[in-house]
Amino acid sequence: MTGETRKIDHSNVPEQIYRRIREMILRGQLKSGEAIKIDAVARQFDVSAIPAREAMRMLEADHLIEILPHRSPVVSGLSRGEVLEIAEIRLTLEPLALADSVPHLTEKALRSSGDILQKYQVSTDVWEQIELNRQFHLTLYEECGKGRLMKIIESQYDGMTRCAQFMVIRADGEESKSLREHRAILEACRARDVGVAVERLRTHLEASIERLRREFADGEGRRGERT
Repeated sequence: MTGETRKIDHSNVPEQIYRRIREMILRGQLKSGEAIKIDAVARQFDVSAIPAREAMRMLEADHLIEILPHRSPVVSGLSRGEVLEIAEIRLTLEPLALADSVPHLTEKALRSSGDILQKYQVSTDVWEQIELNRQFHLTLYEECGKGRLMKIIESQYDGMTRCAQFMVIRADGEESKSLREHRAILEACRARDVGVAVERLRTHLEASIERLRREFADGEGRRGERT
């Protein structure tokens, strides 16, 4: 945490602190294992320790920090196994949401999804790409009518965001494979073809898992060469 005092909307102080620190964790500004001192948070946001502790409980509920007795909260780690587990959860649940959502998608949602892909194509900022990827998927699922399912799916994106280097794959000089897969999914949604949309989404998510596994394997290989 930096020493700079941040202005905060006092209408919901714990929520504001939670969102600011959550963003710092997801962007890697707070690293796994790093302690978050309650008093420092309170000073930085110019509040008492009570809302700072409430924000910590909210972060713990998101599995972003660990709260241990008589110690400062610590940013949770995320193992490679957990990253793959998140990807597999997405593969299981997101096709269910898409299948229920496609018949009810509005023209506004479809236009919005197309606009998101246009922004993604020209973006050169990794964090913007990550957020646009999240927006694209969740926009296509938003009409599934299953609130609990959507909450579980949304929670998986926080974990994926913390592994940004494995999420955004872009080929120099040509449209990325991931972008082509997204466009194919959107095309099927526009056609209201549930079966094809779900099949393309599954293919996209399975390819993402394989890319993660290759990245992890390559990382192990690079470490082995240095030992």
